[in-house]
Amino acid sequence: MNTLQPRTGLTWISFLLLGCWLGCLSIATTAQAAGTNGTNYTEWKTRQQQQDARLQQKVAISPASESDYYLAKPALSVTSAVDKISLNRANVEQLQQLHGIGQKKAQAIVEYRQKNGKFKTIEDIQLVKGIGPALFAKNKARLGL
Repeated sequence: MNTLQPRTGLTWISFLLLGCWLGCLSIATTAQAAGTNGTNYTEWKTRQQQQDARLQQKVAISPASESDYYLAKPALSVTSAVDKISLNRANVEQLQQLHGIGQKKAQAIVEYRQKNGKFKTIEDIQLVKGIGPALFAKNKARLGL
């Protein structure tokens, strides 16, 4: 029996050292992952807040008239409601989503609207300098009032 005791003690010490080493490795990995996740969460939260702000800009319904809006308007398909850009309510950023409309043309549309009032028909966009029949034809399906 005396010959087994030193060997058993050595085995226990080996297991103890192995356990300490694995524990340290686990703590280091967890600490590293925690630092990375905090950064990713902060970046994600910032991007999410920016997206929320963009979506709020796209909503053009005032809270007071929201219930009247849904009662007075017929239901639209999802694709037509999402794809349409309102000539009378869109800002420069939204107008730039149209084909062939950059910042200068979008700004010209907004300035025309401010100077002359709301567009009566979508065809009236052709009255804006730099927007002709070809550009109107490309965007006709995406335009709304």
